Amino acid sequence: MAFQIGTFICKVAAIILLAVPCEGQHLKRFRRFNRLRVTSNETVIKDQWFIQKLDHFNGADSRTWKQRYFVNDKFYRDGGPVFLMIGGEGPANPSWMENGTWLLYGQKMGALCLLLEHRFYGQSHPTTDLSTENMHFLSSRQALADLAHFRTVMGEAHGLTKSQWVAFGGSYPGSLAAWFRLKYPHLVHASVATSAPVHATVNFPEYLEVVWRSLASENPECPLLVEKASDTLIERLKEPKTFDAITKDFKYSDP
Repeated sequence: MAFQIGTFICKVAAIILLAVPCEGQHLKRFRRFNRLRVTSNETVIKDQWFIQKLDHFNGADSRTWKQRYFVNDKFYRDGGPVFLMIGGEGPANPSWMENGTWLLYGQKMGALCLLLEHRFYGQSHPTTDLSTENMHFLSSRQALADLAHFRTVMGEAHGLTKSQWVAFGGSYPGSLAAWFRLKYPHLVHASVATSAPVHATVNFPEYLEVVWRSLASENPECPLLVEKASDTLIERLKEPKTFDAITKDFKYSDP
């Protein structure tokens, strides 16, 4: 049993982009499509939905689903780049469209800022359940194809095909950003891959060492207590008498 806890690593990135003019007046056209509205001084970011393919690698499978995304166009200037923030292993948060270093870049460069939620996370549900059969569609390969399809269709629909698209992501989405640029260089001008583990490692103890130091920075006893709790839980899960009670407490069930 693997014990996983979140990391508190601060992520930083720097990027230098060359902005080039694009033909056409796309700002008004896109804002008619956009459902971002401003009430008084408060920006309200609304859910939007993109019709996505279920399986990008099976031409005989025509099934589709609705993938959630968000738009912030308040910085956009005609001919500016398109910034695409990639969602990861959790719900996409609309607050990401209001705060963050990438928005400072967007404001400086007159960028249109988009956020695409990762399949099977948040409200982006490609299938009705999480059965083993359906988990076949959860892969970074399919996620990259989602990004490519989204970029292509949105570019064609809103006159952004010739715009410079820049992918952003941190941690796993950072890996996706790097791979997106590598696999689809004709679609992505540049990528900002922050804290991106692009090389797979079977045994990666350094990750937990960073987490240990993060916990200890709050309280030196904290990582010791977490370790003790984890070891105790593992031992109790080995006992049939306590296994059922623990799984019930943790509300775990097989899909």
